[in-house]
Amino acid sequence: MALEPTTLRTLGAAIRLGSFAAAGRELGYTASAVSQQMAGLERSLGLQLFERHARSVAPTEAAQYLFERSAELLGLVDQLEADVARLAAGQAGRLRIGSFASAGGPIVAQVIARFLVRRRDVEISLDEGEPHELFPRVLEGDLDVALGFRYDLVPTRWPQEVVLTELMVEDLYVIAPRRHRLAHADAVDVGDLAAERWIANREDTAASRCLVALAEQEGFSPRIAFRSNSFGTVRGFVSAGLGVALIPGLAHEPDDEIVTLPVSRQLPRRQIVAATRRVHDNPLTSAFLAAVRHVTAGLPVRDL
Repeated sequence: MALEPTTLRTLGAAIRLGSFAAAGRELGYTASAVSQQMAGLERSLGLQLFERHARSVAPTEAAQYLFERSAELLGLVDQLEADVARLAAGQAGRLRIGSFASAGGPIVAQVIARFLVRRRDVEISLDEGEPHELFPRVLEGDLDVALGFRYDLVPTRWPQEVVLTELMVEDLYVIAPRRHRLAHADAVDVGDLAAERWIANREDTAASRCLVALAEQEGFSPRIAFRSNSFGTVRGFVSAGLGVALIPGLAHEPDDEIVTLPVSRQLPRRQIVAATRRVHDNPLTSAFLAAVRHVTAGLPVRDL
């Protein structure tokens, strides 16, 4: 019989209580079962562990030595079992998250703060990127969950194996410098902006392709002067008077030097989604998704 934790616990109870019957009552075994466990342990070790009397047992020096040496091991096993139980209950472990930059403050920071209230021992890592960069990593097991988006007017193809949870839909806005010629107009046609300089995201992004598609619907090609995947940088360029931009609500922040143009047509929108694997192999994933849904459901509608 191997030195299994169950057998070592039985050994400890028998030594402490001085009786196989008493040890059995404490552990939920019969006296016969305890006696058989100890006899099997003695055979496997080639040692006598107990002197047996009619109604009691006395541990030998070998039994005392084995019990004392096993105490630390049993403590570690108990801690491991407790940790595994907490892991299964979603109270411990590691969660790997992917997200896009503009969700950082409004969504991700709030979600993580809420998620960690009862999970202080959970380790969280965060990577940022575009959906086409992050979603394949979810399927590969490199990330447990990734937040992403899709824009109206931009065909999106993601792996069929990825499971998408719809979270929210946000409007897009055209922002311009405070002194822009149309800043005080009652209504602006997108076509009125054909001659403008535009500040846009990187050319391979859905945000940039959405801008191009919108302009094409109005019969022009946008003159993109500067590109950045940081909406903070985009806002900075607009604030400095270097052009106009198409920006999602989550990425907009109040700025005295920026105005939102009253575009007359319905602009495209951006849908926020969470990507997971079809089978969650991390117990923390579902709890994190619940926190994401709670936070996004409570986001106020921005009055831009």
